[in-house]
Amino acid sequence: MHRQTLHLEQKLTTLGGRVVCKRCQAKSKRTKLQCAAPAFKGKSVCKTHGGRSTGPKTEAGRQRCAEAKTIHGRETREARNERSLGLARIAVLREVGFALGFMQGPRTRGRRPDLMDEAYPELQDFLKKVVKKQEQ
Repeated sequence: MHRQTLHLEQKLTTLGGRVVCKRCQAKSKRTKLQCAAPAFKGKSVCKTHGGRSTGPKTEAGRQRCAEAKTIHGRETREARNERSLGLARIAVLREVGFALGFMQGPRTRGRRPDLMDEAYPELQDFLKKVVKKQEQ
């Protein structure tokens, strides 16, 4: 299957070529064509595609928006936190394995998971004691 790339035009000339403005960056799901309307000043979309929107103004509206925030509609904040906690648990178990000599070799590169402190706190206390004994 040949895949065609979509090139979005950045500028649009209006009023017989006398005015150059930014073109709306929205594209059709069905035809994959770019919107032909000019975008609002300082925005990347036209009035039809949400250029007039200013976002939530009240604290309750901001809170509602933050709670409903998803990425592509497939993932909630709760799911991201659950996955992060799972990765933190695996990282703690890996550290225990290395400390007790069950695991050998190079360790995984990169930063440690954010929720390391919340994953298996009793196991982490045990790990600190084991590391302290090995140092003595």
